[in-house]
Amino acid sequence: MSEMATTAAPSAPPLTKKGGATRKALLDSTITLLASTGYAATTTQAVLNHAGISRGSLLHQFRTRDLLMVAAALEAVERMFVGVQQGLAGIADPVEALRKYPDVLWEVQNQAPARAYAELQLASRWQDSLREALRPAVQNVNERISREFREVGETIGLTNVDRLVIEVGALISAVQGLAVSSSLMADTRTTEEILQALKQHYRDCLENSVL
Repeated sequence: MSEMATTAAPSAPPLTKKGGATRKALLDSTITLLASTGYAATTTQAVLNHAGISRGSLLHQFRTRDLLMVAAALEAVERMFVGVQQGLAGIADPVEALRKYPDVLWEVQNQAPARAYAELQLASRWQDSLREALRPAVQNVNERISREFREVGETIGLTNVDRLVIEVGALISAVQGLAVSSSLMADTRTTEEILQALKQHYRDCLENSVL
């Protein structure tokens, strides 16, 4: 579980210190804007204005808006993985970490990186070029989650590792969807009740079918 901390971006030439700082500023601004104003409003000019960086510097890092968005998606996921790792830090028992995972996942899904990542996935349904550019990145993320939970399951000797991977995938999808829709729910108790039901289902599967 603690290994779920990195998701590598596509290979790129090494950056200078200044280039690395520029790239970070661009990705910080892109993630912030995606989470706060949405994909349509996160134009390259909006990113430049927010980051205080010239268009030439942007084009040196990312030739197209789609490439910027894919890099932002990967960076957002990286921050989500780190958030999960930090949320589970200090839990020595991997079984207890699996039980705690839904709580940490919900916290992470309500932070800016997760909102930005969800916004890009939603936007890709209507933007063909974004969908094609983003598809390999999303597949990479899903494969990594599956691989790392499978490794955790095998390490602690779960009786049904495949079931764990499926339940984790279902939990992530459901929690992500709930985080998106919760802002539209007038009664916060409804969100909390749904969340508790998702957590209980996941934990019941751990106790009754997996462990």
